[in-house]
Amino acid sequence: MTALKKKSETCEEQLHRMCKAHAEEITEGKISIDKLMESVLDIEWITHNDHKYKAARLLVTFGGPNVWVNLQTNTVDGYWGTDKVHWGFVDNIGLDDYLEEIHGCK
Repeated sequence: MTALKKKSETCEEQLHRMCKAHAEEITEGKISIDKLMESVLDIEWITHNDHKYKAARLLVTFGGPNVWVNLQTNTVDGYWGTDKVHWGFVDNIGLDDYLEEIHGCK
């Protein structure tokens, strides 16, 4: 009896899986803002001309793939080599409101 070999994921498949997982956590409310913010490596602020908050991008994975939670487009954007993935989400955890509030405290 031979064991079946599991086909390994390609980089693009891994990227899809990672982006989808982040998007589903936010959409389904499976993650708290505090828990998500613990994993944020960098925040890119997107502001209006008067420097008031417009949106933000949160870097949540860096090095192998780069994965950003983009509040301007409500997508999780993943980049790995030449692969690009964009997975939509609904902000059901109030992340955009939270980011607007902390931006105002700067």
